[in-house]
Amino acid sequence: MIKISNTRALLTVTILLLVAFSQAFAKGDSKRGQQLSRDCAACHGADGNSPSPAFPIIAGQHEQYIYSALQAYRDRRRDNAIMSATIIGLSDQQLQDLAAWFSSQSGLGVSSSNAIDLNAVETASGALLAEGGSDVRQKFAALPDESQCPSNFSDEDTDGDGLQDQFDAAPKDSDEFVLDTNGDGRFEICNIQQLQAILTFREGIENLSSSLSLEKRMSRDYELVRDIDASSIKKFLPIGNCGPTGNCMKAFDEFGFKGSFDGRGHVISNLKINAPESGGVGLFGVISRGKMVRNIEIRNADVLGSAGTGSVVGVNFGTIFNCHVTGKVQGMNAIGGLVGANAGNISYSHASVKVIGKFAVGGLVGDQNKNIFSSYATGDVKGEQGVGGLVGLNTRGRVVSSYASGDVNGDENVGGLVGVNTDALLTNSYASGSVIGTKVNAGALVGFNSNSRIVNAYSIGSVEGNTAVGGITGTNNGLVFQAYAIGAVKGNLDVGGVVGKNAEGDIRSSYWDSMTTSQMQPSGTIEGDLSGAKELQIEALSLLKDNDSTWLDTLKADASPDDYYCDTDGSGKVETFEQNEQNFSWDLRLSSQLPALRCTPGGVFQQHR
Repeated sequence: MIKISNTRALLTVTILLLVAFSQAFAKGDSKRGQQLSRDCAACHGADGNSPSPAFPIIAGQHEQYIYSALQAYRDRRRDNAIMSATIIGLSDQQLQDLAAWFSSQSGLGVSSSNAIDLNAVETASGALLAEGGSDVRQKFAALPDESQCPSNFSDEDTDGDGLQDQFDAAPKDSDEFVLDTNGDGRFEICNIQQLQAILTFREGIENLSSSLSLEKRMSRDYELVRDIDASSIKKFLPIGNCGPTGNCMKAFDEFGFKGSFDGRGHVISNLKINAPESGGVGLFGVISRGKMVRNIEIRNADVLGSAGTGSVVGVNFGTIFNCHVTGKVQGMNAIGGLVGANAGNISYSHASVKVIGKFAVGGLVGDQNKNIFSSYATGDVKGEQGVGGLVGLNTRGRVVSSYASGDVNGDENVGGLVGVNTDALLTNSYASGSVIGTKVNAGALVGFNSNSRIVNAYSIGSVEGNTAVGGITGTNNGLVFQAYAIGAVKGNLDVGGVVGKNAEGDIRSSYWDSMTTSQMQPSGTIEGDLSGAKELQIEALSLLKDNDSTWLDTLKADASPDDYYCDTDGSGKVETFEQNEQNFSWDLRLSSQLPALRCTPGGVFQQHR
C-alpha cells in the first residue's frame, strides 16, 4: 500500500509516474477492449462498474493507470492469482485496449479529473480496490456465513413457489428463493436445493407470473456460504446446457450459465448427475464467456453424460480457477475429470477422478483449444481414441506447468499427459503414470505430437503399445525439445526410447535411458533429424548439467528465454522479471538424481532414480 498525505509529494509522484508510463504506453482501441472486457465482467461488471463492494469500480480510471496495473498482474509483479489467470496470454496491445475501454466508461471510481489513484490496495479477496477518488462509495460488507441461511425446518411451502421453507431464503416471497444479505451483488447459496433452483425454480407452478425469470436467475452471481451435501438430489440437473440440440458445437454458450459462481473454498459432496443422452453435463453444464467458477471443491462426484462432460463444468467458455474434485466421470466424447470441453482458461485446479469415455478423454479435460495452467490430474483414465492423463485432445491449446500421475489405457493416440497434441504447446510439464495403447501411437507423455511443441518435459512411467510407441511420444512430426524419458518402453513396431515414429519431426536436446527403457535407439524410424536425441547416462548426467556449467551457456546461445525459465504467470511468454536463476525451469539437483521441473504445482517432483 502507498500512503501519501502531503499534497506536494503526491503531485511529484504523480508526475513521475505519468512520465514513466508515457515512455512505454500506446493508446488502445476501446472497441476492441469492449470485446475483451467480457472476460472481466464476472468481477468488475461489463462496463467496469462492479455491483459488488468486494471488487473495485474501474470505470473511468485513468487509462495509463489501468494499463500499468493490468501489466503488473499479468507479469506477476503484483500477486493476484485470479487477475493473472483471467488475463493469461493477453498481449500488451490487448491490455491497452482493455484500459481504453474501461477508462472511457462513466464510473464512481474516480473524480472527474481522472487523477491517477496512488492509494490502490489489495482487498481481502485479492482484488484491486481503487480508494483514492473523491466519489468512491464502495464499502466492504461482511462476508456472509451460514447464519444467513434459512432457519425454518418446515417442509411446508408457504409461498407456493415449489421450494420448501427449510430451503427457501424467502419463504414468504414466491418470486425469490435466495438473498444477497450483505449487498455484495452475489446471492448466497446455503443448500443443494437452492443451487438446483437456479435452473428449476417455480417449475410446474402454473397461473402465477413471476418477475424472477430463468434468464434472470441464470445471469446472477452466486456464492456458497457453507459446505453442502448434494445426496438428497438423486439426479442433479446441470446449470446451463447445450440447448435443444444438445450440441455445443452449434449452440456455443447461448444456453450457458451467464453468471459467476464463487465456492469460497467450500465443499459440495456426493454430487450425482445421470444424463447419458445429454451434452454439456456437470455441476454447471456450460459456462459462458467472460464468466467464472472458482474456489470450489467437489467430493465423491458421480457424473454420467454423453458429450462435453466433467464434474465441475461440462463445457467451459469462461474461467475455471482453484477448483478441485474427486469421484468418477463417464461419457462418450470430450470427457474430463474436471471439465469436459475447454474453450476458456483453467488454472490452479486439479482432479483426482476416474474417467471413462470413448473419444477425447482426459484426467482433467477431455477436449480443449485454450489454456491450462498450473493444474494436475491424479486419476486413472480409460478410453478409445485421444486419451490422456491430463488432456485427451489438445488442439491449438496450451498446457503449461502441469502434470498427470494416473494410469492411462486406450486404443489409439494414448499419452501419459496428452493423447493428441495438435498445433499446440506443452511446456514445463510431466507425466508419471503408466500408459497402455493397444493399437497405434502410445507415448509415456504424448500419444501423437502433431505440428506441436513439447518443451521442458519428462515422463517416468512405463508405456506399452503395438505400433508407434515412444518414451516421450508415439508419433512425432513436431518439436521435442529438452525432454527425457526413463520408463520402460515396449511395443511391436516403430518403438524408440524418445519417439516411436519420428515423421519428419525435430528432436533436440532430448534424452532417454537405454537401460530403463530397454530401447537402444531414440526412435523406431530414421525419418527426420535425430541427432538431438542422446542416450541418458545417470552417472555422468549429461542432461542439462555439466561440471563446468557449460550447458546453460550453450542453451542461452541456442534458445530463447521461454525455453529455460518458468512462465510463472502463464502469459505465454517469459518476461524480463521472470529471467532469474531462481526461476530456472530445471532443478539440476544432486548427481544421483534426475533433473526435475520447478514450474509444476508443488515445485520439484521428488522422483529418485
